[in-house]
Amino acid sequence: MLQLLAMVSCSVALLFGEIITDLNNLKVIASIVSRLYNLLIYIFLLLYLCSWLHLCKVFYTMFGSLYHMRKKRFLKYTKPVGWIYERFFHKAFYEKNYRPRNAFKLSLFDGIDVTVFQKIKMGGTILLLYDDMFDYSKLIAKFIKNTIAAGETVDYITTYKSPVELCRLFSDSEIPTVSKRLSIIDCFTPHYGFDDKVVKYAMHDFEQKGFVFYSASSFAEVHTAANNSWYRFRKVCKNEENLFRIPHRTVYDTLSSLISFSSEELYLLFLRHVASSEKSYGMISIITEPQSLKAELKNDLIRMADIVLECKQTDLTILK
Repeated sequence: MLQLLAMVSCSVALLFGEIITDLNNLKVIASIVSRLYNLLIYIFLLLYLCSWLHLCKVFYTMFGSLYHMRKKRFLKYTKPVGWIYERFFHKAFYEKNYRPRNAFKLSLFDGIDVTVFQKIKMGGTILLLYDDMFDYSKLIAKFIKNTIAAGETVDYITTYKSPVELCRLFSDSEIPTVSKRLSIIDCFTPHYGFDDKVVKYAMHDFEQKGFVFYSASSFAEVHTAANNSWYRFRKVCKNEENLFRIPHRTVYDTLSSLISFSSEELYLLFLRHVASSEKSYGMISIITEPQSLKAELKNDLIRMADIVLECKQTDLTILK
């Protein structure tokens, strides 16, 4: 668009240039047209420069999204800016040190021995494969409440269901406690919300009650939103005057529904990265996907996860 406007201004300037040559005898009019000509030339140069700068920004953003899985803050990870940042500004204490889970409990699944989950006390990944007839929403809400009651923080990433559905599962008395340590990354509304104002009003009401939403429409934007949530909880630590990072858990609710707007390759690339990264940070990741997920993707997730659970309508079993 900027280049099109630049071409239009240049064409009009050339037209005015032709008019000037025909108005040599009318000096006043020729002077006015000459000034307009110069103005249009300056507009052309400015728009043309802006168009190339915008094109560079688009390319830079796409490159960061594909090769660094980040929508923003990509500049500080590039050389030489990255070297300067790491050398003089970056402090790794918060990343390297987190508060231990002294009394670790993961009583999410009734009927399963909680000692099974001790292997991920220092970080790990749980894959939850649910049957199409199984309503797992209340299960996730229970997990979030138990996690926060244990003093941890949670990121909830939703692409298949509206975040409003999760918010409504918490009572008014629970919301003040839950919202302080829960970040909701909304991948549903950008793709499925369209112009539905009812959802926007509902989300606004829940924001007024304390919930924090981050909008994302791609895997790179999910990664960036999680990074923003990271800094949000870092402020909580500073307010508590405790620089040790709060133990954290992340819930990826049917992230495979984002494949329709991206690709299977990026889906697996993203999950391989976050599963490994979050584990190294001492975090616990829960990936919920339907049993009907494509076999190749499901098998890859099973290999990737530390614990695999199968949720049917009536019972829960451990596959791995």
